[in-house]
Amino acid sequence: MGKTCFSILMVGAFVGILSSCAGVVSCSNDNKASAESFTVMNWNLETFFDATFDGNEYSEFKNGKSGWSREKYEARLDRLASVIKTLDADVLVFEELEKEAQLYDITNRLSGTFNFSKLYSHAFFATDEGASIGCGVLSRLPIGEISVHSLDVRTAGIDQPSMRPILQFSVFAGSSGEKKLVVFANHWKSKSGDSDGDTAAWRACQERVLCRCMRSVVEKSKVPVLACGDFNMDILEFSAYTGSIDAPSGERQPLGYATNILLRGADSQNGGALPVYSPWFDAQGNLLEPGSYWYNEAWERIDNFFAAGSVTISSFAARTDGAWATSAGKPVRYQVYNGAGYSDHLPIMCTVTF
Repeated sequence: MGKTCFSILMVGAFVGILSSCAGVVSCSNDNKASAESFTVMNWNLETFFDATFDGNEYSEFKNGKSGWSREKYEARLDRLASVIKTLDADVLVFEELEKEAQLYDITNRLSGTFNFSKLYSHAFFATDEGASIGCGVLSRLPIGEISVHSLDVRTAGIDQPSMRPILQFSVFAGSSGEKKLVVFANHWKSKSGDSDGDTAAWRACQERVLCRCMRSVVEKSKVPVLACGDFNMDILEFSAYTGSIDAPSGERQPLGYATNILLRGADSQNGGALPVYSPWFDAQGNLLEPGSYWYNEAWERIDNFFAAGSVTISSFAARTDGAWATSAGKPVRYQVYNGAGYSDHLPIMCTVTF
């Protein structure tokens, strides 16, 4: 398996400290401080390659003969910047960026304001070495305590496919950064080319990794957690959660926060799983419309936010109020041949309070 690479970037006026680490954070959180809120957008940008041909691009972006060009890249950057300005989220999480330099390209498109509260001054990018695409983060709030969790399965007769790592980082809020939210960014194994359901096992592995990491933060560090990303699983493919689970002592585990989904761990009994909250359901348990991904003439809800601990999600929606969606609210996917479109996913957005 290739080495996981990540970079911490300073793309504007930088305040605070960023540090890289391995494993799960263990810093304390001042829960007595007043509640803080900010907005988060997650968006799979659909093969957002740059204009440099490195050889690891998908076939439709390999060279100039494919129709891909710097002009089309520049135009696509302009459209992305327009969406970011319209939705105006405080933290941006992107899937399917090619490289870290694109975060500079994006922020350059967003410059030109003297309102420093609107600047995305904090960023990082991560991918597996040799991978075609990775995940990027832009934030107006300080970020730090960054970890990258990669899956490494070495069993005789099993060849692990190329898979993206799960990114972990902390967002600091409050006048002196005294409030902390731990975020996990995900891009799980795609179902592309899946004829026999064989990719489901790899998504299950990624679910166990996420479950273990989130549990460690919530239970040991007592810090609120948000997971987001493209999970390549419809929300109905996750396990529903309607009650308590047994703690290792055999007693009922007091949760103290809203839940409706059970992330499955290595041992789903005795506290191995983690109850979390997904905003795809309304108060009556009905699925929200529209979904985030239109496939085979039906909505899928594969892009998600999961919350655990003392954090709430509000104002959640798959955003359709712009040129990136059709009049029917479906995503306007990107077309290489003519350079038109945005992505085959809709951006999802919410407000988190903790």
